[in-house]
Order: sequence, then structure tokens, then C-alpha cells
Amino acid sequence: MSREVTREELEQRIFDIVREGVLSVDDAFTKESNLIEAGLDSLALTQLMLAIEESTGVWVDESLLTEETLESVVTLSALVHQVLE
Repeated sequence: MSREVTREELEQRIFDIVREGVLSVDDAFTKESNLIEAGLDSLALTQLMLAIEESTGVWVDESLLTEETLESVVTLSALVHQVLE
């Protein structure tokens, strides 16, 4: 990436990816909502990680994807931001 992306921008970008392309969620879904409870399965996770890579240029190693890091958009974007740095 040419410029540094803030954690807030990353959070919004991942939130948009989740809402618009990966999960079928309603308006009650927030950045703090549990991704797995919202229907994130292995196929959706693969789609999500590919979309994040396309959007940020960063590939997150699968070993870093845990129940904790997949808790919500907030925790996932924190992980991606950490990998970006």
C-alpha cells in the first residue's frame, strides 16, 4: 500500500467487506458482533481473507486466525493492522 491505513479505516473496510460480500447480516450487525455467530464458516472465512488481501495487499497467515481474532470485525481488523505494520 502506498500510504499507511489507520486501524479505523481498516475496521470500516473489513466491516464493509463482511456486510456487502461475505455474510448475509441485518442492520443489527455491528463491528462488535461475533463473526462466527453471524455465520462465518470456513468458506466465508476464505472469501473474507481473500477480499482483505485484495483490499490491503496483506495476507494473514491462517495460524493467526483463532476464535479470539475472529471474535468480531474489531478484533480481526486489529490483527490485520498488526500484520500491516
